[in-house]
Amino acid sequence: MDSWDIKANRPFDRRNMNLIKKWWIDIDKINFLIVIGIIVFGLMMTASSSPAIAKRIDVEKFFFLKKQIIFAIISVGLLVSISFLDQERIKFFSFSGLAVVIVLLVMVLFFGSEAKGAKRWISLGGFTLQPSEFAKAFFVIANAYIFQRFDADEWWRKYGFSFGLYLVIIALLLKQPDFGMTLTFTALWLVQVFAYGLPLFIIGAIGVAIVLGGFGAYFVFPHVADRINKFTDSDGKNYQVERSLDAFVNGSFFGTGPGNGVVKKFIPDAHTDFIFAVVGEEYGILACIIIIVIFAYLITRIVKRALEEEDSFIFLALCGLMTQFTMQVVVNIGVSMKLLPTKGMTLPFISYGGSSMMSTAICFGLILAFTKRKYHRDVDYGNLKMI
Repeated sequence: MDSWDIKANRPFDRRNMNLIKKWWIDIDKINFLIVIGIIVFGLMMTASSSPAIAKRIDVEKFFFLKKQIIFAIISVGLLVSISFLDQERIKFFSFSGLAVVIVLLVMVLFFGSEAKGAKRWISLGGFTLQPSEFAKAFFVIANAYIFQRFDADEWWRKYGFSFGLYLVIIALLLKQPDFGMTLTFTALWLVQVFAYGLPLFIIGAIGVAIVLGGFGAYFVFPHVADRINKFTDSDGKNYQVERSLDAFVNGSFFGTGPGNGVVKKFIPDAHTDFIFAVVGEEYGILACIIIIVIFAYLITRIVKRALEEEDSFIFLALCGLMTQFTMQVVVNIGVSMKLLPTKGMTLPFISYGGSSMMSTAICFGLILAFTKRKYHRDVDYGNLKMI
């Protein structure tokens, strides 16, 4: 049998496929297409919510939309590129990224832009980014590797290195200060530690320490106390949240129609932290429910894949990445509906913001890389064998 006949009789031989075809066969197509759909919907929402903000700060009407389109193109490129990586390349990419981000977190303390008493942003080459956003996914991968790297009898090393890395990150965050992001990293670390199998009494002790730390933050950081006071205040002094609730009431079940909402004219962060309120007003409560169901379905698929995984590194990495993605969804929607205190956390792929979209793209690119199906089974073709 000549080489042409062999190829003809083995149409699905991976050796006959180019890199794109192999990737498309292996990738979780449902998750990938859902994310692309969410990104497109996010651009629609930016087009609807941002002109009012652009007018308020006296810039061109579609200033934010044009920037968000660029962010979206870069983010899709990142997502797809990272999803091609194998396990070893993911480790190299993540540790390299974490090293760069830690350097940037240090630079933020000296050269960062200050807003509301905190330094969280830094300008590089004309682009402003928030390093802590990018640190989350890299931290999750590094922590998962630490737990995989050491044997069971080297527990003091794995927990020591893991806790040491966590302390470095939160120390830099508290210097900004960014208590909300500190809680985010604490949640990511705890989920991975719990998933690995840390005894419950130790986790309980850590939980008590976190609660005590929360009480301390209330008295040490004025902005933390202000947010909690506004959340517990029943007099309606939290202006943005009250307008957000008004938007849901105004939108009712079917909404006022695309572009017809008014909440974006009154909330400064309507295109970022309160984008869900704009969705509720213009597309209605039913649309909000559909979005929540889509996110829940996406997260459920990730959880299911993690529970099927036998590799401890991939399992822990997926647990952390899933937690990162879920927290963004829950916190953003919870704040918009006055279920949680205000925290500047965006709705994944829908809210405006370059750092947020690109960091979430890195997170989901890693998820797609870890959830690829491996079709390397032996197939018998008579005297031929495909691997």
